[in-house]
Amino acid sequence: MIVGMSKVEITGPRERLLAVLDTLQRSEVLEIDARIKERIDEAAVDQVRPLALDGKTLAERLFLEDLALKVDRVLERLPEVETRESYLSPGRAVNSIAAVVGRHLQAVEDGAKRREALGTEVAQLNRYLVFLKTVESLAPRGAEAEGLEFIGVEVRDPAALEQLTRVAGRVLLGAEVRTARAEDGSYIGLLTTEKELAAKLKDSLRGNEIPEIELPSFLEGLTLPEKLEAARKRRDELAAEVAGIDRQLADLAAGWRGLYGNVRDWLRQRLALLRTSAAVYETDRCFVLFGWMPSAAVEDLRRSLAAKHGDTVVLEEKEILRKDLEDVPVVLRNPAYFRPFELLVRLLPPPRYASIDPTPFVGIFFPLFFGMILGDVGYGVLLLVLAAILVAVSRKRRTLRQVGQILLVASVYTIIFGALYGEYFGDLGARLLGIGHGLIDRRTSLMPMLYFALAVGVVHVLVGLVLGVVSAFRGRQVREAVARLASLLAVVCVVGMLASYFAPVAELARRPLLLALAVIAPVLLLTGGLLAPFELLRHLGNIVSYARIMAVGLASVLLAYVANNLAGAAGSIWVGVAVAILLHAFNILLGVFAPTVHALRLHYVEFFSKFVESGGRRFEPLRRTD
Repeated sequence: MIVGMSKVEITGPRERLLAVLDTLQRSEVLEIDARIKERIDEAAVDQVRPLALDGKTLAERLFLEDLALKVDRVLERLPEVETRESYLSPGRAVNSIAAVVGRHLQAVEDGAKRREALGTEVAQLNRYLVFLKTVESLAPRGAEAEGLEFIGVEVRDPAALEQLTRVAGRVLLGAEVRTARAEDGSYIGLLTTEKELAAKLKDSLRGNEIPEIELPSFLEGLTLPEKLEAARKRRDELAAEVAGIDRQLADLAAGWRGLYGNVRDWLRQRLALLRTSAAVYETDRCFVLFGWMPSAAVEDLRRSLAAKHGDTVVLEEKEILRKDLEDVPVVLRNPAYFRPFELLVRLLPPPRYASIDPTPFVGIFFPLFFGMILGDVGYGVLLLVLAAILVAVSRKRRTLRQVGQILLVASVYTIIFGALYGEYFGDLGARLLGIGHGLIDRRTSLMPMLYFALAVGVVHVLVGLVLGVVSAFRGRQVREAVARLASLLAVVCVVGMLASYFAPVAELARRPLLLALAVIAPVLLLTGGLLAPFELLRHLGNIVSYARIMAVGLASVLLAYVANNLAGAAGSIWVGVAVAILLHAFNILLGVFAPTVHALRLHYVEFFSKFVESGGRRFEPLRRTD
């Protein structure tokens, strides 16, 4: 149900504003809405103006916002380490943190920059080492001692190796290029030449856009083994420096992260209060704030304000005007059984305050549709176990827990309908255990299942139309209410006449229903306009779409029977078991998503469109962030 809300005005001495806001924040029952002031038609409101922060409060806000940015930047760069719990009051520690945060921020940013630079250099050295190791495997032994020079080229595209060979052959009169694939997947080409020809070969390579790999300056003049050793030594030095920076940051985090975290939470609370003051009004001596809150919490908040701030702070309820209805925030609150189904309603924008909460009806019909579609005792038992596990392991994760609770209810309906259909993993129960003789066989009873699905659709759509009539009367939309009532009666008449052709007993009602429809039609045209007949056809089309319950359910049961038949035809018991498990697992997976999607579609399109007035906004009270 949609919780009743009250429009309230709270007034008090200006100097008590932040203390009152702190009380409201802790109570978590009031949403401040500055727009309400424009709708209160009282002479006194003309004397109310937006609150102007005094110099001290404004300076505090600027100081805390700057401090909060610095604290956030420090915490972003400090590593996550186990820290001691800080018992120092964060409010009292703010000045101490303000004194050291600049130094700490400089330290962590310098450390992060240095670490990033070292990481880049280590990555380059690793690339050089890959290259040098490959060159070492290609280089002929003793070549350096004979006065020869190496030219190494990295080639990413194997096709470029031919061009490298042509260039080298043109300069070195047919010399062969040694190539090998490096550890990182690239190709290394090694050209060994006399030193007097090396410069000419390098120029030719550059002219053909085949760049030579240039090693860092500290490797110049060294032999190949010395280059490898120097590169490894430099890499180890850099790794040690990186480890040293990590230790320094970890030590800083161990000593300060806990306190910084507490101060950050305190800063957020304090700044939330200071920023909220922008939505507050003032007179010469008092503050005035307007907002929304659940009606049931008004007295408790009034007593709390009186206990903490005395009689100087007054909470007064104001009348909710018709023009306020679009802005009243919405809170959904349902009994324990229906509460998890609020998750499915929250997937769409909330209904307007004057509308009707569809959650209880989703809680009734969604698991019913789910069970009608899946309808297998074996699948239902497996889903029941899965749902119980999901609920047990997600006690602190509300959304996941609600998913488990919805699946729990849906699995119970699946078991019930599975017993009615006589399905236990398809016909596996009948084959192995001799069970599975239900009231109806979905594979052969197509028309009865279709009639059943359409009958459920008629009930669902009619319930939606009845709720639409109620919603229109509640919103004092008399013409709309009459039009919806006429549409409801017209649907009943048309469905009754169609049913009379399938039930001989109902033939007697055909003529009275036709006369009733003739009377309803003019009323429908007068109240609903020329589009009313098309709206009536839309309702009838909605009912026909419930045939998907039969169609999707039939696909599920046929897949289960196919799984069993393929398993029996496998020739090997182990292969048969594997095939059955695989296909049944796929069918269960499909059997969870398909009923969910189609059941939600029937609610969102065919059902909600009859009475839910979307466009509401969620209730967002002042809250503490800790």
